[in-house]
Amino acid sequence: MAEKKGLGRGLEALLGGFALDDELTPLPDDRPTATTDTNTDHGVETLLVSMIDNNVNQPRKTFDPVALRELAESIKEYGVIQPILVTPVGNRFMIVAGERRWRAAKMAGLVEIPAVIKKFNHKQIDEIAIIENLQRDDLNDIELAMGIKRLMDEHHLTQEKVAERLAKPRSTIANTLRLITLPPAVQTLISNRQLTAGHALRLLSVTDPAQQIKYAERAAAENLSVRALGELIDGKFAGLPKSAVKPTKLPEIREQEKILSRAIGTKVKIDGDLTAGKVVIAYHAAEELERIVNYLKKHNI
Repeated sequence: MAEKKGLGRGLEALLGGFALDDELTPLPDDRPTATTDTNTDHGVETLLVSMIDNNVNQPRKTFDPVALRELAESIKEYGVIQPILVTPVGNRFMIVAGERRWRAAKMAGLVEIPAVIKKFNHKQIDEIAIIENLQRDDLNDIELAMGIKRLMDEHHLTQEKVAERLAKPRSTIANTLRLITLPPAVQTLISNRQLTAGHALRLLSVTDPAQQIKYAERAAAENLSVRALGELIDGKFAGLPKSAVKPTKLPEIREQEKILSRAIGTKVKIDGDLTAGKVVIAYHAAEELERIVNYLKKHNI
């Protein structure tokens, strides 16, 4: 799976807005870890992989081993397309953004890796790490909401400031945050991708948590659309026509959906049984569609 180009509009804008921190340890003059002599302000250097350390406070603690191996294979063939971002710490460097690429590069056996070197203070490093984590494609809506809340709480940011950081409309940030006010049982259905954010926002119109759970569980069990859920809540839902009622999905099919969702990094739905059916892959932006197509081409699917 090839790494996407670019840092993402929100992260790129954030990095461009930070000033250098003169209190951090400057890059050594002899620079024994850099193998090329290029612009050190914001330019790209080639650094020894062995002289780079990960950020122990990185909010992302686990990395999908399958996706990591796929990225390592891509790096073996094409190299590291997007440089990682590091900050100098003594005679070594610490990763600010791009740990997955660094791990995959080590797995691929690379000795060197392209990196942008820039000095940051600890608060900036932490904020960038959270934002990079929030821009992952495989986050579900609840993970996104919890990450946004952490960003606001730990860095004292308003919804407007978070919207700027993530390059999203403020209304999107506000609606996403509302998801974590739902009962845990409903949040679990959203985390498992059995319900969408659209379903969740419709459930928020219900004030009784017990009723929210009841409607959510029925919507998940009957695979109701957001519109059908709205009709159910408004008392206008007459039930699905007999021809539209789908049999309970086999556990094997649900497991295959989870495997495909993790591999591709987006929601995957399988309609059918073990003998025949169709696979539906969700995407929410042109860049995400391009990434999915490239993944399928790479694996000859």
